Amino acid sequence: MANMNTLFYQDQYRREFDANVLSCSEDKKGYAVILDQTVFYPEGGGQPADHGTLNDVHVLDVREKDDVIIHYTDRPLPEGSTVHGVIDWDRRFDFMQNHTGEHIVSGIIHQLFGYENVGFHMGETIQVDYSGFLSDEQIEEVERRSNEIIWTNQPVIITYPSEEERAEIPYRSKKELQGTVRIVTVQNADICACCGTHVGSAGEVGLIKIISHEKHKGGIRMELLCGKRAFAYVSMLQKENHEISVRLCVPPEQTSAGVARLDEAMQEKNRQLAEMTALYLQERADRLEITDPLIDVLKGIDRNSMRRYADDLVKVRGCGTAAVLNQTESGIFEYVIITSHDAGLRKLAKELNRRLQGRGGGSDEMIQGTFAAPEEEIRRTLQEMLAVHD
Repeated sequence: MANMNTLFYQDQYRREFDANVLSCSEDKKGYAVILDQTVFYPEGGGQPADHGTLNDVHVLDVREKDDVIIHYTDRPLPEGSTVHGVIDWDRRFDFMQNHTGEHIVSGIIHQLFGYENVGFHMGETIQVDYSGFLSDEQIEEVERRSNEIIWTNQPVIITYPSEEERAEIPYRSKKELQGTVRIVTVQNADICACCGTHVGSAGEVGLIKIISHEKHKGGIRMELLCGKRAFAYVSMLQKENHEISVRLCVPPEQTSAGVARLDEAMQEKNRQLAEMTALYLQERADRLEITDPLIDVLKGIDRNSMRRYADDLVKVRGCGTAAVLNQTESGIFEYVIITSHDAGLRKLAKELNRRLQGRGGGSDEMIQGTFAAPEEEIRRTLQEMLAVHD
């Protein structure tokens, strides 16, 4: 980190400070201000920069370049002047909670499975990539053990060991480090080289919640939330679950079973609807005058029923080519076209889609998709092109 007086390392809980403006120059990001000391943490190590104010001037971003911390502001500050800085403490403490929580999770994973943290990003969620895969049960164990570190309020200790001392410390690091190295230790959980800001004890993290995971480059990518973010997330889930329980008329702890019963009921209704649809289409086919091609426009029919109907018209009713369309609520027409002729429907689909604002395709015997043209234009075009390819 920078050689200037980095007050955020002396006291990570400090929110205000006074400093002298060493320089101020216009920049594409606003104004680049350099101070003789600062509480503003610059973006680094996966942690976003602090925001806040210098007097009444807003600090929009903070970066480090060539061991100098640059504050990007929305207005200039006079060189040589003294300014009073105030950081956005809610933002800083949120990052402290989540960065420390990530250390705990990564340390526990390293302890239990030996996997390395190979990627870290702090955005709306904390996204971390690990070098090996974890099962659902293993992730549950990681989450439980991580929260036990919080419940027992393990201390978070910052040290700057010498190279000799560091050689005896089993700390995590993504690369070989030289010179002064800042070591962050969460007792009984993690030892890691890190330049970020952290809470003073694990209890301040409050809560760790792993919200998603997926396979990623031979390992696993996890998303987690800590502290206030985790509390807000769990509160949102509780509210959503309450709404579901009210609609299902079941206790909140039985919503899963309630949804399963609802799903079974829906499947039975869909089965009954499919039977009724099949009977309707059978009767409709009996009343139709069979032509070749035959074009029939329906409403409220699912795609599977459309395919079965078109297939029946061709293979049972003796229609050479059947084009079955279904008008959706949005006005788009779904289509299924089946033929017994050597019509080359796959190639024909491209021209149909071009002329009828369509999308879709298939084989020489069957094509399906959607048309966005008016019904009369669709009928006219299909009659023309399917008749040509009869």
